[in-house]
Amino acid sequence: MRLAVLLALGMIGACLSGLPDALAHATILESVPRHKESLASPKRLVLRFNSRIEKPLCSVQLVGSRKKTIALLRQDRDTAADTLAYSLPPLEPGAYQARWKVMAADGHVTEGTVLFTVTAPEPVGKR
Repeated sequence: MRLAVLLALGMIGACLSGLPDALAHATILESVPRHKESLASPKRLVLRFNSRIEKPLCSVQLVGSRKKTIALLRQDRDTAADTLAYSLPPLEPGAYQARWKVMAADGHVTEGTVLFTVTAPEPVGKR
């Protein structure tokens, strides 16, 4: 009898151990550039989430200050299962919005925006 109870508890524990990942909606943990950061034109856009995401079902749109959409180059395939990364073309100074929409492993879709500003490069004589 004790063995049956222990086996049952072990099975319940094993089933519940994967539950937190299954219930986790994807929220952004960090980004490069950081939200509201001002910086020179970044070479990459990186978004890291708190859970595994279904990359083929995710989208990121980069919108510039004149509401112009900037084409993102291929998504980097060699990133972790919780990360989206894109190479960026040179960006002109101004405000940008990285609008993301992702599907987490639990099937729920979440979306958000990372804001950042590209600053003009310093003149060569100022350094």
